[in-house]
Amino acid sequence: MRSLTDEQFRAWGHGLQRSDGTSFAELFDATYDSLHRYAMFITRDSDAASDILQDVYMKLWRVRTTIDPERSLKALMYQVVRNYALNHERQKKRHASEAIEADSPSVGFDNMDDERLDAARLQEHMDLWIAEMPERRREAFMLSRYERLSHEEIATLMDLAPKTVNNHIVLALQHLRKRLESYQEN
Repeated sequence: MRSLTDEQFRAWGHGLQRSDGTSFAELFDATYDSLHRYAMFITRDSDAASDILQDVYMKLWRVRTTIDPERSLKALMYQVVRNYALNHERQKKRHASEAIEADSPSVGFDNMDDERLDAARLQEHMDLWIAEMPERRREAFMLSRYERLSHEEIATLMDLAPKTVNNHIVLALQHLRKRLESYQEN
């Protein structure tokens, strides 16, 4: 989604307001892969990410007449994907808790080698540490590190100054570094 301009998104926004199927199809084709990667970052599940995007594009079509083309359609789409993906993760955790409470057989790590177990634990901690960050800092960090967007692209997407984006990312990295040092000491 890097090469897409604000003008293209505005044009698609105007097309959506007019219920133009061609604009919707172009927007879908241009944004799907990037939004899928973003949903995958949150869910770590390709099928779930695909389902989430199906819901996101359906919602986008349902609210098409209320879209303000002068506001960032790109930011709106990332926000909706994030919200749907986080809702999915909350539901998944709730279902997992219910399964444990229902005395379902527990999954053991007996067959998993120590390195994979350590890597899985570290990834869980990283996810928690990222989740601890303030929302805007977490979003800037994820867009930078997982979506590989430039600071300028993130600034446009989040409606921030590039320097503010840089500050968010620096603070996020400092936070993760401190958490990792504490984790390694234990």
